[in-house]
Amino acid sequence: MAATLSLQHTLPKLPVPTLEETIAKYLKTIEPLTTPEELERSKELAKDFVKPGGLGRTLQQRLLDVDRAAPDNWLDDTWWISKAYHEWREPLLVNSNWYILMRNEYNHPTVFHPTLENPAYTTFQVKRAAHLAQQLLDYIDTLYSQNVPVEMTKSGPLCMHQYTQLIGMTRIPQAGCDRLVNTPFPSPSKHIVLIIDDQFFKIDVVSKDNKRLLDGDMERQFLDAIKQLKTIKASAPIGILTCDQRDAWTKAREHLVVLDPKNRESLQVIEDALFCVTLDSAAEATKADRKNDFAEWAKFGMHGHGGRNRWCDKSLNLIFERDGKFVCHGEHSPCDALIPALVMDYIIRKPTDLNAPSTNAIIDAPKHLAFVTDAKTQEHLKAASATVEALSKNSDCGIIYFDEYGSNYVKKVVKASPDAYMQMALQLAYYKQIGQPCATYETGSTRQYRRGRTETIRTLSTDSYAFCKAMEDSSVEPEKKVKLLRAAIAAHSKYQREAANGKGVDRHLMGLRLCLQAGESHALFQEPVFGKSAAFLLSTSGLFAGDNFVGTGFGAMYPDGYGINYLAGGKTLKFGVESKFESKVTSTREFGEYLRQALRDMRTAVEQTLPEEERKVAAKL
Repeated sequence: MAATLSLQHTLPKLPVPTLEETIAKYLKTIEPLTTPEELERSKELAKDFVKPGGLGRTLQQRLLDVDRAAPDNWLDDTWWISKAYHEWREPLLVNSNWYILMRNEYNHPTVFHPTLENPAYTTFQVKRAAHLAQQLLDYIDTLYSQNVPVEMTKSGPLCMHQYTQLIGMTRIPQAGCDRLVNTPFPSPSKHIVLIIDDQFFKIDVVSKDNKRLLDGDMERQFLDAIKQLKTIKASAPIGILTCDQRDAWTKAREHLVVLDPKNRESLQVIEDALFCVTLDSAAEATKADRKNDFAEWAKFGMHGHGGRNRWCDKSLNLIFERDGKFVCHGEHSPCDALIPALVMDYIIRKPTDLNAPSTNAIIDAPKHLAFVTDAKTQEHLKAASATVEALSKNSDCGIIYFDEYGSNYVKKVVKASPDAYMQMALQLAYYKQIGQPCATYETGSTRQYRRGRTETIRTLSTDSYAFCKAMEDSSVEPEKKVKLLRAAIAAHSKYQREAANGKGVDRHLMGLRLCLQAGESHALFQEPVFGKSAAFLLSTSGLFAGDNFVGTGFGAMYPDGYGINYLAGGKTLKFGVESKFESKVTSTREFGEYLRQALRDMRTAVEQTLPEEERKVAAKL
């Protein structure tokens, strides 16, 4: 087996597409969003942009020079993290961070006994948290020894660099543009941070003679920290500041580090930690109610109880409720959510041992990380609480389940890509609800290139629009509807392949615009449709089957839009949906019903075109 990072040098650099192919593709993507007059004007502007001696030619040459100077990837080396994430000043909570709701144990208890150390926490909660922290540490050991297999596709290996960006990584607020701080890979850090009752504890993960611990040792460490809650002088709930608007958190953090040296010491321990573990002490765990689209639990995964007991800047946070329910929550900028999702899918597989062994090793006791605060800090905390409360009240979350059929049916009966099929279902659901199409983002991976991240797959096309209109027209025959469905799926799959090959529209156009110099502009970029085509009211991303996940999610990009993360299981499709209560046009619950109906309508149309025998087989899937 090839070592995890051993094939990195074989990967090609992300290509810079030609100006002509990107502009031609861009014009095609805006067709369903424009009138004939608007489209014609955009074509004239595009012609001026790419003409010999035109500004487009100059920008392309500048971008090629950027590519030449970039050691690995013209986009990632130069702009990506700052432009896509760190310059955005909105709170990470809801707007940027992702969450994963993990399944319960197969023999999950139904009765939960309080710990002797503190009745606010339960024994199973502590045991499961200790176990999964240890499972993650085992995975980290495997990663650091480069024994995580290189991911492969038919085209060859994928870039594994993002795995090195997941552990010991923290985003810190800075004026105008944040930064990532991380320990080297492999990380020399030997600790994690436990968050309980808004207090932070340094937990060593090795003994004094540098040996790894067992589940029972970690459980003992967690219980020791819980016991300390009775004797320590509690600090203010500093974690909530990480949930605030980024410039506000910048000012609050600067005030803390200037106020007292202890604050920087505590911050640095948190920032250097391998990851964070949270034990939630709410009197009642959130309800995981499928009948209500898991709304309460999804909301908890998105922002917890008013942002308490969190460190939003951390790349990985393992969060456990009193009843042992487990949520993973993370900061998005170091790596795409697929990477932690794959890691979580791996560590969840081994059940918790209720009688976990321990080494009885000598371990440093958990260390409380104290913060010194003053009246100014209290003002910052009050403002942050108000920010989180407003975000939470406006966030309409849910996990939409559809178990009438799944990806097995799509592959065997429709004989189509499940991802493209689900994208068409989302297009149809939106059209049913709103009555018109919208610009749609789907995450496309460019990991076949060195340090590749993502490219936009523009799902909306003339083909998808024609399909939606036909599906809502009762006069159109099923054969025509299915023909249009297949054309839309084919168009989407073609764009998906091109995006994976670094030949989408959005990243190249971004690079060209970033090469503009002071005083330069072009009417193509000022045209309203240019902005409209990139205002992704549907922001979507698919992972994998996700059988170990109850659901996943992230926030909508726009006030009148949806953020949708989906899992294509063999028998069940799951859609994590977020919208805003303040919107007059969106509703997560209503969208869920339109989505279920869209999936039913698509199946009905497909089966109406099948021979009788095939229809009988399809009905069983």
